[in-house]
Amino acid sequence: MGRHDLVVLTFTQPLRGRDLRAGYLPSDLLWGALFSADVLLQGGPLPLDNPYRVSSASPYAGGEWLLPRPRAADAPDDSGAESPSSDRKAVRKLEFVNLADFLTLAGGQRLGPEQLRQAEARQRRALLPVTAQDLPLTVTEAQVNRSLRGTRYDGRADALARERYAAPLAALSPAERLHLGREARGQGAGGSMERQRNAQDRVTQATETFMTATLAQPRLAFLLETTSDTQRARLLAALRLLADTGLGGLRTHGSGQFTLDLQPVPAGVADRLTAGGRHVLLGLTHPTREEAQLIDSSEQARYGLRRRDGFLDGTTLERQDVWMLTEGSLMPGPLGGQVVDVAPPDFAHPVWRSGLSVSLSIEQPGSAA
Repeated sequence: MGRHDLVVLTFTQPLRGRDLRAGYLPSDLLWGALFSADVLLQGGPLPLDNPYRVSSASPYAGGEWLLPRPRAADAPDDSGAESPSSDRKAVRKLEFVNLADFLTLAGGQRLGPEQLRQAEARQRRALLPVTAQDLPLTVTEAQVNRSLRGTRYDGRADALARERYAAPLAALSPAERLHLGREARGQGAGGSMERQRNAQDRVTQATETFMTATLAQPRLAFLLETTSDTQRARLLAALRLLADTGLGGLRTHGSGQFTLDLQPVPAGVADRLTAGGRHVLLGLTHPTREEAQLIDSSEQARYGLRRRDGFLDGTTLERQDVWMLTEGSLMPGPLGGQVVDVAPPDFAHPVWRSGLSVSLSIEQPGSAA
């Protein structure tokens, strides 16, 4: 079993790419970016017979890493208890949950009304766009209260913070306090933005202006699993290169740059990475043939599928399509997954897409698998 690091990313520049949405970076994108950066630094790839693994990246807020909502939450409730349709719809709107709610939903149980309200507020706070730089001003509690004068939250800034972000006003960062006041005044806190670009016709020299959409991400984190100190050192060097050069599209134009921080994996997560029993996937996974047969024969499995495709960087050549099990999928046991060659037909060398599995056990610690 390898070593695990929780890699926290704080983006200094917005991201561009069709795979991107707020609070999420797919595991195969992260794996491929690390692979390319490592080859660029070292002149050759790490061997694939003992590969590293990464989870998908999801929000990291207030020192807490949120996990993908388990697919078991979408299954009918077999307990016989009725839950309001509004609650079921609210659960489906949750993309990311903390570990306690993750285990509740993965076990097929429902969140109570107060748990659900807290989960919604926690996700709302975690999806706020952030930057590595501090605000050029201090947003105090008094300033937030002043900004709410004339609104229905006049004098209730702390209550609003608890309602919207599941935290007292004093616990919010200056950026979070700024967003809180904006939201209360109906101004929103979206991370989408547009960047102006110019294109010049090579024949007429005429210049055309167009806009490209980018996304300011919240703080994200993903699990990096390495099998040796040498492998880990190489990948951390590759991560530092990616921090400077960026992720996603328009990297040469300054998009997708970030700072990184290594955090210990939370104890409740670390204990479950190697445990047996049922597992929930934390990244996109392509099972082996034997694993697919095991999943097909299991009545407990709950999963989604996602097709992954795209073009080779800087070319018009299309990668071969491959189907992946999605994050949050419930498996009858831990999977290994596999790396798939998605090179176009007759291409000069393999083009790898990672479908290696990173997952958490949902069984009680110490219970028999």
